[in-house]
Amino acid sequence: MGKVSVTLDTKKVRGKGVAKNLKVFSNDPVNPEYTLTLKGTILEILETRPLQLKLLGLAGTALNGSFTFNAGSPLDVEITEIRSAGKRVTASEPVVQEAGRSFEITLDAAPNNKPAILREKLYLDVKTSDGVDRTLEFNVQIDHRDRIVLQPKNNIKFMDKETKGLLKDGSPIEKSILVTGGDPSIQFEVTGVALDDRIKDAFSTRVQEVVPGKSYRVWIKLSEYQSTPTVLGKMTIQTSDEMKKEISIWVMGQFPQKRQTAP
Repeated sequence: MGKVSVTLDTKKVRGKGVAKNLKVFSNDPVNPEYTLTLKGTILEILETRPLQLKLLGLAGTALNGSFTFNAGSPLDVEITEIRSAGKRVTASEPVVQEAGRSFEITLDAAPNNKPAILREKLYLDVKTSDGVDRTLEFNVQIDHRDRIVLQPKNNIKFMDKETKGLLKDGSPIEKSILVTGGDPSIQFEVTGVALDDRIKDAFSTRVQEVVPGKSYRVWIKLSEYQSTPTVLGKMTIQTSDEMKKEISIWVMGQFPQKRQTAP
């Protein structure tokens, strides 16, 4: 077999323990195919702490956070310029914690009036001790959060592949949604849960306190098979927060219909 050339894009693969499998084919009649595993470590010019650059806070307020950048290889680093791809993020001058090895950078994001997750690219122009000028790219996530956050924030769905069990053994199905403050400063309580007329006879709810004043789990249970193919309505979570007293989401149940036998 001749030489095999393998190229690894280090922009897409990062980490201390990188493993890639290659399938090797030959004309050997006994072992025509075998797997070759390549393992290695990719050294970053600068590593971030925490690993993800994320700014988190309430919508309508400015967001900021400080992050540590450490040299991830034997090369010493000098940061010569910091810039962002857009206008959402601004960065402070790096504070040198250890010459050539460690820096702290503060990132700021302007307020956003509505809850939204935005993304920005941060570029660091650096000079390394091997005399090479490099541009490093980092992703920044900007999370402007609502006062009260639902996790998951999607509507709740009981699909027919789940509800078909109600036709067999009648076992109830229960799902939950976590209700938390969008910022550590938010204090609230879940005071109640209301189901509209379209679904109140099909579903029941209960509230579980996770962290008093901070976090609650709302459970919604489907106990009985419904004779209609789809049941759809709103569930409204009521809170003590003066600015976010109610949060409504859709709840849907799909039900496989019993086959009708001919007389």
